[in-house]
Amino acid sequence: MRAILKPAAAPGAILGDVELPRCGPDDLLLRVRATSICGTDVHIWSWNDWARSTVRPPLVLGHEVAGEVVEVGRSVTGFKAGDAVSVESHLPCGACPQCRGDRMHICDRLQILGVHRQGTFAEYLSVPAICAWKNAPGTPAEVASILEPLGNAVHAASEADVQDKKVVVFGCGPTGLFAVMSARAMGAASVFAVDVNRERLAMAKSLGADELFDGSLPDLAALIAKQAGGAGVDAAFDMSGSPAAITAALRSLRKGGTLIAFGLPKQSVPIDWSNDLILPGRRILGVVGRHMFRTWGTMQRLLDEGKLDPRPVITHRYRLSEFGEAFEALTSGNAGVGKAVLIP
Repeated sequence: MRAILKPAAAPGAILGDVELPRCGPDDLLLRVRATSICGTDVHIWSWNDWARSTVRPPLVLGHEVAGEVVEVGRSVTGFKAGDAVSVESHLPCGACPQCRGDRMHICDRLQILGVHRQGTFAEYLSVPAICAWKNAPGTPAEVASILEPLGNAVHAASEADVQDKKVVVFGCGPTGLFAVMSARAMGAASVFAVDVNRERLAMAKSLGADELFDGSLPDLAALIAKQAGGAGVDAAFDMSGSPAAITAALRSLRKGGTLIAFGLPKQSVPIDWSNDLILPGRRILGVVGRHMFRTWGTMQRLLDEGKLDPRPVITHRYRLSEFGEAFEALTSGNAGVGKAVLIP
């Protein structure tokens, strides 16, 4: 089959021929219908420090995917050929304390598609059946391919319990935009959005943000707190990983508020532990991935009810063979690029 492959420890990738994956007894073999590009894929493409320390080529890239079942492992029940599925990219071991305690998404021996094992930028994919989510009839393949990153935002909004709360989202890349729409869909009283780029802020506005803030303002935290009524917001989401944004997000919170930490900083983040965290009784909650499978159930309900529509965040579509153009668009610095989807 054709696949986008990182053949060696160096920047870039190639479109090459690789062996068709085997369907094990507990697996599903999928024909890939659509697969979207994540920031993690860009890190591996550019071969940054994290990629060099984590990824072992040769490796098929990609982890966000929608596919059609073409073969079912002999031990698998509940799936049949022809089923349309999305895939949870976190593959749990099923035996560690986290897995046994309903926290499979932070499994001790977690593997991630396209990072630790062969990924989704291919014509076919084999995955453990436990990681397949059967899509509602009529779900477009490109929408099904972005449910994994959309689920990040739904998980974050769920952990913050946003209903009837004032919230602010720092960073309006694709996951930040998903966080804006998820907070709105889950009943937040007001949703503010922060970014340094006007195009991304305009996208956030179109997806339900009530107020927009320029992330470069020196008195940003005070402005947000004032707009929230003076005391501050109930929950702040950092989807950027920027140390300055994290500090501003923490200080924009009311006393007792919650900071959802999702973005990954490239360097250490200084925090005034006493004045910004302990004395005002604030909380910092790290959120990774999606709760398996509570988040998927919540997300499906919101989609079925028409409260979530992630399609506006998909701005670019490419054939698998056009992967070079896709990565060039995503690394160009063009803020108008949202999610890019590859169609084999």
